[in-house]
Amino acid sequence: MKHTYSISVLTAAAALSLLAFASSCAKISIDKPDQAEQYIDFATDVETKAPVESSADMDGFAVWAYRSDDALSLPEVAMNGINVYRSGSVWAYDNVQMWVDGIWHFEAMYPDPNTLGQALIGVDFYIPKSEGQAEMDGVSISYFDGTKADVDLMLAKADRTYSSAAPDARAVSLKFEHLLSRVSIAVKAVSENVTLSSLTFADMSVLGEYNTTTSGTDKWHLLTDVGALSNVPTGSFSADMSEIENPLPSDGTSVPVLSDLLLIPQTPGDDANGLDPITITATYSVGGAAPETKELTLPADPAWQPGRHYRYTLTLAGADVTLSVETVPWEKRDFTVIF
Repeated sequence: MKHTYSISVLTAAAALSLLAFASSCAKISIDKPDQAEQYIDFATDVETKAPVESSADMDGFAVWAYRSDDALSLPEVAMNGINVYRSGSVWAYDNVQMWVDGIWHFEAMYPDPNTLGQALIGVDFYIPKSEGQAEMDGVSISYFDGTKADVDLMLAKADRTYSSAAPDARAVSLKFEHLLSRVSIAVKAVSENVTLSSLTFADMSVLGEYNTTTSGTDKWHLLTDVGALSNVPTGSFSADMSEIENPLPSDGTSVPVLSDLLLIPQTPGDDANGLDPITITATYSVGGAAPETKELTLPADPAWQPGRHYRYTLTLAGADVTLSVETVPWEKRDFTVIF
C-alpha cells in the first residue's frame, strides 16, 4: 500500500503558524567561512519586486526538506517550511541545520506562504513513505486565491546525497520556476483623436490548486467551488484611466493599460471545463463622437502556460476593434538561487 506523510503548513481557514524543528531560537547569519563545511547555507542578493525576473528580485522564501539514510529507508522531515530571509548581504534562517549523512530532497517556494495571509493560500508538504509513491510528492497547493493577480508564485527542487566520508557541503542550487502566467493588455489607435474612456479585463478563473490528487503532478486545477461557496467569482481588472494619455497616439503606438497580471494558467473560454469566455471590454470615442463600447473574447489559442508572458493588444479604428496576441519572453524565466 502506498502512503504519504502530510505536513500541513497552511490552510485557508486557519491562522498561520511557522513550525520550528529545533529547540534554539537564535537567528544566525550564514556568513562565517569556517561554517561552510557544517551548515546548510544560502548565498544570493535579493530585493522585492513583482513580477520576478531574476534572483535579485526576491526578498525571501520557504524551504522544506526530507532526508533518508538510503534508497530503501523511510524519509524523515528535516526542514518544514523554514523562512529564509536576507540578512545584510547574505541569506539567513533561524535554527541553522547541519548536514547529516543521507539522501536529501529540498523544495522551496517563493514567496514564503506564511507572508501571504491565511485566506490566500493553503500549502502542504508530502513525503514518500514507500517506493513507487503514486500520490503527490513535495509541495502541494490545496488552495490559491489569485484575485489580486500580484503574487509571483515560484517553486524550486534539488537533490543531494551527503556523506561525511567525502563531504559535499557546497551550497544547494535551487532553480526557481514560475507557476503562474503573466498577462498584459495594451491598446493602440490607427486614426486621430481616439479617446479611451475605460477598459476592463474579466471572467478569468482566479482560484486553483496545484500538484494535488485532483490536478495531477506539477499541474494546476481550476476551482469552481470552495467549501460552501458553489459559485466562485471570476477575476476582473479595470484600467486606471488617470494613468492613460488621451487622446491615444495616432501613429499606432501601443499604450499599456494593464500590465503584468499574474494569473493561474488556463485555456481562455475552455467550454469543456465549463469556463466562461475571458473578455476585454473597452469604451472609447473617435473625433469627439458619442462613446462606443466593444466587448471582445479572448481566443482559446494560445492557452496560458506557466512562466510565459502573453500580451494582448486592442486596435481601435473607428467602428472596428481588433484583438491580437503575442507571446513575449519573460526575462530569465528560470533562474537559480544558491542555498
